[in-house]
Amino acid sequence: MSGLISKLPLALLALLALLVFSGPAQGVSEPAADREALHTISAGLGEEIRDDPSRDGWETEAFVLNAEKQLGRLEEILLHPEKIVPAQVEELVTEQFSCDPLVPQNLRAVFSDRAVTVFRADLLPSDPRSGGPVRQLAIGLKDLVSQFQAAEGQSWAEFKLFRIKRVGGTVHTRQYLELAGQTRAGRLVQNAVWTIRWVQPSDGELPRIEHIQVDEYERVLAHSAEATLFADCTYSVLGHNRCFGQQLMHGTNHWLRRIQTALGSDLYGHQGLAVGDVNGDGLEDVYLCQPGGLPNRLFVQNPDGTASDASQSAGVDFLDLSHGALLIDIDNDGDQDLVLSLAQEVLLMANDGGGRFTERLRMSLRGVPTSLAAADYDLDGDLDIYVCVYFAGGSNKTLTGIGTPVPYHDANNGGANALLRNQGDWQFKDVTGEVGLGQNNTRFSFAASWEDYDNDNDLDLYVANDYGRNNLYRNDRGNFVDVAAEAGVEDIGAGMGVTWGDYNRDGLMDLYVANMFSSAGNRISRQQRFQAQASGSTKAHFQRHARGNSLFENTGDGGFRDVSLDAGVTMGRWAWASRFLDINNDGWEDLLVANGYVSNQKIDDL
Repeated sequence: MSGLISKLPLALLALLALLVFSGPAQGVSEPAADREALHTISAGLGEEIRDDPSRDGWETEAFVLNAEKQLGRLEEILLHPEKIVPAQVEELVTEQFSCDPLVPQNLRAVFSDRAVTVFRADLLPSDPRSGGPVRQLAIGLKDLVSQFQAAEGQSWAEFKLFRIKRVGGTVHTRQYLELAGQTRAGRLVQNAVWTIRWVQPSDGELPRIEHIQVDEYERVLAHSAEATLFADCTYSVLGHNRCFGQQLMHGTNHWLRRIQTALGSDLYGHQGLAVGDVNGDGLEDVYLCQPGGLPNRLFVQNPDGTASDASQSAGVDFLDLSHGALLIDIDNDGDQDLVLSLAQEVLLMANDGGGRFTERLRMSLRGVPTSLAAADYDLDGDLDIYVCVYFAGGSNKTLTGIGTPVPYHDANNGGANALLRNQGDWQFKDVTGEVGLGQNNTRFSFAASWEDYDNDNDLDLYVANDYGRNNLYRNDRGNFVDVAAEAGVEDIGAGMGVTWGDYNRDGLMDLYVANMFSSAGNRISRQQRFQAQASGSTKAHFQRHARGNSLFENTGDGGFRDVSLDAGVTMGRWAWASRFLDINNDGWEDLLVANGYVSNQKIDDL
């Protein structure tokens, strides 16, 4: 069993962990006919897992499958307004149906600049619309799509069901709604949270909606006729390079069929990049890490905004698996040197000032390194390097199949991270244990970031870990203590990214952590069946693990306050990385979140 578990995608591991921790079946009753309906989940192992929630005792999840079918019908109607007719709508609702106005009337602009205007509503209990159930829902749906122009392929509608609770003879669910499309004024996105009360009419029938309550509503209008605020310039910048068509335009599946996994190719693509001016011309260049068997790429920017492949001439086209890179001045000679995390080592290369690199040092590690973070932690005038390490040891050079985190929500059996002190003259020393960073240091680390959060003029370190508790190492004159628990930032979740920024402009650096949002995890971890078998702290850990991203406000007394829910920043989907940056140059730090999961070449994938 353990061999199978170690090869499952992380999404299935998350669900499996929640299910294993469950006890006797309780919850929503389901019709016998629907109990025979099976999910098919691809496990990536050349076989299929046949998943029947009802058979496994998870009646609430069996109900979700049927509720999602009805929500899918709503999505289809919203994407094709001509389907808002009685015959389409009446199969979704009961004869007692009622609903709040799906577009609140008291919208007000809460933010506006040259790019976007954001409208929100102060939602108060409202009287349901008058008229029969079909008429009420039809009016509400027409309100939602009334401003959209018909444009093939330009509309988007999705429900994401993340809560379920049985209340008497009904079932209450909460779901996000994202609805986007073109208007005459520009691109319009509507975000909402609905609570739906469902009734199960009779055996063999899908549940029907008895009431829709609008808990949150937001409208974002982009002031442009274009579909997006950003233009994809990838091809115009890189398309003239031979490697663009030969290497970069092929997806993961293409290379998995052509490169042995022993070389370090894998399904997930945990590769990073570094930005810096490698040749001193004042233009930023990009170094791109690649899976094992594919050469890393250095793209040097040209004056016209294009970028040319200089990987081979620069001596940096490594075929080793590499997850992270830094372009930093290691030897204080005024140019950007290269630090690279390879299969189980860190490679340091000197820049000759013109963008050509020479290997100076290799340092072996006891595991697979992921990302790198540099800072002068000891204030001696040169940059030191912190290395995040995921799995421990093993001959396998990928991030898969080496070990299983135990326990899932609070693992401490990963690889050991390392702090490499710059001794000068291209000599580095592993001082991890010596400076106190060996504490809580084997937690499957994905990312780290330095910042002086306590304003004492030295740099502290936050480490985002994939399976449970994160670290905040306070720097006390070159010695570190993990204060994450007392500071309130352990943030038990699937930590994959971290960024610092003063989001409220109070002079204190705040913290944002990228995690995994799981709608299934949010549902399951709150069910009676799950809770009956879990202790109070364990329940909270699993619920927190599924919640999503976190924003921590620096309180100025050494601690932080979790303001994630109030700020509305938890649902970043499967968030791999995040970054504070002022996107619109208004002096306030915005958040950019990179998210997604393994995709495919099929047009109907996912």
